[in-house]
Amino acid sequence: MAETAIRTLDLFTLGKSAFEHFCRELLRYGIEVDPKMEVRRGRGILCFYNLDDGHIYLSLPDLTSPLGKLQTMVLASTLGLSGEDELLDLFELFIPHVVAHEMAHHLRHKHGLFGDNKWEEEQIANQLAVALTKRRLSPTEREHARKLLGRMLQTLSSRLNLKDAATVSYHSILMALNASGRLGDSATERAQVTQKLFSSEARGMMRAAGDLSSSMVRGFDIREQLIAEINEEYAEEFQKYVYYHAGWLHLDLASHGAEYVDDFRRERLGMTTPLLPAVAPVLAPTEASVIAYYRAFRESRAFSEAGSRYFYKRYRSMLWEKLRSAGLTIPSQAAILERERSFFLESWDDSDSDALRYVAHLAKEEIRGLFPAFVADKVDTIASVEEHLLADTDVRLYRHIVYNDVDEAAQATLYRLTLLDQTDVFRPVPAETVLELSRTFCKVLVDAGQTVIWEGEVNDDVFFLARGGLEVLVGQTRVGVIEPGEVFGEMAFFSRDIRNATVRARRASECFVVKDIDLLSLVFKHPSVLMQMAGVLTRRLADLNQRAVHAGNLLVPSVRGGPRSIPK
Repeated sequence: MAETAIRTLDLFTLGKSAFEHFCRELLRYGIEVDPKMEVRRGRGILCFYNLDDGHIYLSLPDLTSPLGKLQTMVLASTLGLSGEDELLDLFELFIPHVVAHEMAHHLRHKHGLFGDNKWEEEQIANQLAVALTKRRLSPTEREHARKLLGRMLQTLSSRLNLKDAATVSYHSILMALNASGRLGDSATERAQVTQKLFSSEARGMMRAAGDLSSSMVRGFDIREQLIAEINEEYAEEFQKYVYYHAGWLHLDLASHGAEYVDDFRRERLGMTTPLLPAVAPVLAPTEASVIAYYRAFRESRAFSEAGSRYFYKRYRSMLWEKLRSAGLTIPSQAAILERERSFFLESWDDSDSDALRYVAHLAKEEIRGLFPAFVADKVDTIASVEEHLLADTDVRLYRHIVYNDVDEAAQATLYRLTLLDQTDVFRPVPAETVLELSRTFCKVLVDAGQTVIWEGEVNDDVFFLARGGLEVLVGQTRVGVIEPGEVFGEMAFFSRDIRNATVRARRASECFVVKDIDLLSLVFKHPSVLMQMAGVLTRRLADLNQRAVHAGNLLVPSVRGGPRSIPK
C-alpha cells in the first residue's frame, strides 16, 4: 500500500461505509437493521455493540493525528506486525468483519435471542461476519490476510501462553482440525457425513476414531473450561480478546466451508420460510392410494409442471412399494427389486422410456393394472383424491395447485420444487428426497459484477441459478455463461480440488446453494444424482474444448483443477 494511501485512509469512514453496505444487503434477505442504530466513534481500543443504547462503537486510531500515528506504531509492534503498512492492511480486512460481527449482535438482541453465553454469541456473530465478508475476498487476499493473522497469533500465543486455544475453542471441532491442517479433507468429509447421519458428538467420535493427537486430546479435554474462562474474562484483556478473534478469523479464512446470510437468517434469527414437512415412507399403500397419486398427477398437470411431476414420482414410489410388499408373483424376487430400487425409481425422464414399465410382468394380475400403461383406466374408481393421499403435505400441495388454496407453506414449497425441477441434476431424484432437499438449500443474492465463486478457492458447494445471468472466467477470459436452471460448481465437488474458474454476475442474480455436506449425504443415497452431475460436467467440458479449438488452443480436462491448455 502506498504511503500516501496510509496517510489518507479514514478507518472510521471505512467502518461506516461497510455498515451501510451490509444494511442494504441484509434487507434483500428480509433482515432489517433498526434504522435508529448508528455507528459511532468509541473510546479506548475495543469495538463493540452497546446493548443499552443499541449503537455500534468503533474505537480506531485517527491516522491524521500524531497521537493516532503513535497508536498505530505501538499496536503494530504489540501484534507482531512489521509496521504501519501491514497493520492498515489488517484494518482494511478486519474493520468490515468487526462491523458485520457487531451487527449480528444487534440483530440477535433485536429479535430477543441474545443469550448469556458470550462465547456462543461470538461464534454466532462470526457466522454472519464471514457470510458478509469472506466471499468479497479473492483467494490471494485471503492468503495475505492469513499470513498477517498467523504472525499475530504466533506473537500473542507465545506472550499469553495460549497455544492452540483458538483452535480448541472454535465453534466446529471438525472444521478447526481441518483448517489447521490436523485432519485431512477426506477424513473431515467422512466425519461430517457420519456426524450428520447419527447426530454424533464430534469430540467423542474423533477420539474413538483415533484421529486426535495426544496434545489435541488434552486440548479438547479442557475445551469446556476454556470456554468458561472466555465467558468469565470476556473483553477484559485486550490482547487475549484480539488473540481469540484473530484465531477464529484465521480458521474461518482457511476453512473449506462457506457461510451464507440465508443460513444465519434461518438458524440464528428464527426467520424461517414456512415449508411443508417432509413425508415419511409408506410401506404398504392401498390400491386406492396408488390411483389417487396418479390422478393427482393428471389433475395438477394443467397448473404446474413441477407439481405434476412431483405427484407422478409419488405415484411411482407408491406403486413400487405396492409391488415390493405384496405384488410379486415370485416373492423371492423382492430382494432383487429392493437392490435395484434406485435404477427403477430414478430413471424416469418424462419420456416413454420408464424402466418401471418393464417390471410389470413380475406383478400379480391385480397389481399389474396399476402400472403406467393401465392405471389411467382406473382413475374413476375413486371418488376423492384427497381422501387417499397419505401425507398432509401431499394434500396441501394438491389443494394449492388444483384448487388454488391460499397456503403460504405450500406456495413456498412448490416454488422450491419448481427450481429443482428446472435442473437436469435434481429432476430425476425421488419426490420424497427432493422435498427433503428443498428444505436445506440457501439463497444467495448477488449484484452485477459480484463474484459467486473465485478461481483458486477451496470450496465444494454446488449452486444453481434461479434468475439473472452469470459469466464464467478463467483468468480474465470469459469462457462461458450460466443461465437460469443451470447447475454450476459441480467440478470441484467431483475433483475435491480448488475451483478452476471464477463465476461472476452479469446482472443481479438469485442463486441457490446446496452445501457440500448435504449433497454428499444425498449422493450416497441416490447415485443417479452423480450420474446427472457427470453428464452436465461432460457436456460443459466438451463445449469448452470445442470453443477452445476454434480459438486456436486445444483444451483437455486435467485430472485435478479442470481444463488445461496444450499448445499446438
